[in-house]
Amino acid sequence: MTISNRDIKTIYFCQRKGKLDICSSKKTNSTVLFSTDVFGCELVVEPDEILSTSPVVVKMKKSGKKLNNYHFIEGAFIGYVIESAGYNVGDIIFESPHYSTSMNWRVYVTKMLSFLSSFCEHCGNDEFGIVKNQLCRTCKYSSDCFRETLQTDSTAFIRGLKGGTSEKLRELGIESLNDIVSMKEVLERELGREKAGRIFYQAQSILGNKCIPFKPLPKLSNGMYLDIESYTPIDFDYLFGILDDNTYVPFLARDPLEERETFESTIAYLMKDNRPVYHYHSYELERFRKLAKKYKINLPNHLFGRFIDVYKIYSECIALPLPSYSLKTIARYFGFNWRTNLNGFVVIDSYKDYIDTNDENILSEILRYNEDDVRATAFLVERVNQMREMMNINDSYISDTPG
Repeated sequence: MTISNRDIKTIYFCQRKGKLDICSSKKTNSTVLFSTDVFGCELVVEPDEILSTSPVVVKMKKSGKKLNNYHFIEGAFIGYVIESAGYNVGDIIFESPHYSTSMNWRVYVTKMLSFLSSFCEHCGNDEFGIVKNQLCRTCKYSSDCFRETLQTDSTAFIRGLKGGTSEKLRELGIESLNDIVSMKEVLERELGREKAGRIFYQAQSILGNKCIPFKPLPKLSNGMYLDIESYTPIDFDYLFGILDDNTYVPFLARDPLEERETFESTIAYLMKDNRPVYHYHSYELERFRKLAKKYKINLPNHLFGRFIDVYKIYSECIALPLPSYSLKTIARYFGFNWRTNLNGFVVIDSYKDYIDTNDENILSEILRYNEDDVRATAFLVERVNQMREMMNINDSYISDTPG
């Protein structure tokens, strides 16, 4: 098995996904300059830039605002492999738009080797527990993991059931989906009615493999649908996609110098009337506030008042038998299909490829992906109205608490 420094983040959050990704990848040694063997695995370094060869100085390009724990493991991995390959190691530089630092990698080598030893041992035994984490939202294996947890009656994919809450319920003897359903009074007493209700109905939804609206659903009127694509390594919002009366209207900035003009054009379009602006999750609202502050644009408060987060409606009112509440997961559950294989993480790499090659075919694929995102948001809004109508929601709906 060949492990690259680029696999470290995935392994850090989910060893199971790490192994599956490594085994399905097609790594070749034709361009690998630095490699070594340890724990029966080949370790290879794939730097973003080699700034010097004597001593070896490499740069890794990141997009976050700060270094995370897995970055230190990756830095130690890079330094260890290069030195083990017989080279003199200079600086291991991690750089993003928000920081640039030379990694003191040697102090993390012991931790890195322990980390790899554990991973390689589990790979050999094929012993990986299923743990819900931040990668599940876009992971192609999440559905398989979800189905596997059903066979063991596991609560791993119950939303809001983690950390201290999960430990508290285990102490009370609530360790499975069926326990949650059969001990609703204990849930209410320990977690409060609202949180207990969400967990209770989600467990019911998973066990019954059905959608359960458990709170009154709002009547959602016709509006516009918004989705923003950003190139996070330089904090650049380059595409504001709007669906209006079933017509896709993209506002595209070709370079960062056009960001302000593109943002202002998007605002002007949204301000042409007072219809709701639907979006999925909080990202669009956050980016509007940030861009308004960046360019000192005074946005009217009533514009933000028109923003409606479709994710919040599903999260707070509807229980679904799904591993996550991402836009793709829910929309696909109800029958919507995307025309591309992009997701929120892959599209960042695609845009980098577009910058590097100026290939308009790549940009066209990103535009299709963005259009499908706003169409999926509209699709989910329509599903809410359909559920509301089928349930005669004004007169009858499932109680918002168990019992």
